[in-house]
Amino acid sequence: MLARHLLRTATVSLTLAATLLATGGAEAVGAASHWEVSLSGDSPAESLMSVSTVGDDLAWAVGRKEQHGVIMRWDGEKWGEDTAPGLPDVWQWSSVSAVSADDVWAYGTVGRDQALVHYDGERWTSVPTTGPADDSWPEVPIKAVPGRLFKGGQALYTYADGAWQTFALPRLVDIRDIDALSADDAYATGMRYPVDGGHPVTYHWDGTTWTLMEEPPVRAGTDTAKITAESPDSVYVAGWADGPDADPPVPSIAHWDGTAWKDVTGSLAGLYLHAIASDGRGGLWVTGNDQAEPAASEPVFWHYDGTTWTKEPGATAPDGDTRWPSYSFYDLAPAGDSGDFWAVGDYSTPMTGTGDHSVNSLIERSKVLPPTTTRG
Repeated sequence: MLARHLLRTATVSLTLAATLLATGGAEAVGAASHWEVSLSGDSPAESLMSVSTVGDDLAWAVGRKEQHGVIMRWDGEKWGEDTAPGLPDVWQWSSVSAVSADDVWAYGTVGRDQALVHYDGERWTSVPTTGPADDSWPEVPIKAVPGRLFKGGQALYTYADGAWQTFALPRLVDIRDIDALSADDAYATGMRYPVDGGHPVTYHWDGTTWTLMEEPPVRAGTDTAKITAESPDSVYVAGWADGPDADPPVPSIAHWDGTAWKDVTGSLAGLYLHAIASDGRGGLWVTGNDQAEPAASEPVFWHYDGTTWTKEPGATAPDGDTRWPSYSFYDLAPAGDSGDFWAVGDYSTPMTGTGDHSVNSLIERSKVLPPTTTRG
């Protein structure tokens, strides 16, 4: 599993892509995207893996720069490195989940060890975690809600009142993502590996234990790694499979309506799918690395309104590569209650004559289009 993870990471890093084309019957709105760059260029982070918010004016994003974990904070006006005391040195912070301004959790790795920290509004404090470090997928997911923290990996873990509870999983099962509606209602997804011949798994937490749900109807060979829950009657799981003969990747998305799963992939195509988020209106935002042909050098987002998929351009970084695909997003989160969304990831600068280039972190924020804007 570790070898496959490293191979996929290398492949994605070398083939980042995006496009300005709109599909699914929708046209680009005006001459500009409604996604705006909020952080780019030389910054404290070179790649950001996760983002979480508690309002329009407060958010955290986590990642790394030069083998050093970095936590960024949004103060309502700009992004800057979080300088609150107490953070340990780690190689990378891979997941962050904020409940309130004084209840924020972050997970990271250092060597073969794992690190879990909690922010109380003044400082970060290390919290003992449980279970072994996940060597196959070190980007272990966490999700915090009032009264409980959920953690994935090679088992399912819950933390409440200072104590951990472990739910053992079958051999070769790895939980890749978790979302929760409350302390007694959560969902987790992942795979029983290897991908070829394995099966996607989705579990539901009812406040006492985790129960395996029906297997979602995704394409064979799909590595199911993302989940988002809007309500008990609206849960999405997503992933992607390798395209045949070096073709673009084939994403898959399934929707749970409280009774059964339904394949809703539709026209979504050519995407290394790394991030999904409910839009709060029954729909879905999706992004990652676009590999649709012909390849272009701009970031791409997809939106699902419950029926139709629409492909939208993101905003390009001022110093981003304009010749080759270079953009990748790894997480999405609502930016408060405004309807805006944050997207975090990275991009590459143009290659110099000596073959050098740099990778910089990228944060974009969507802006709700005015009602007078038309589509189609």
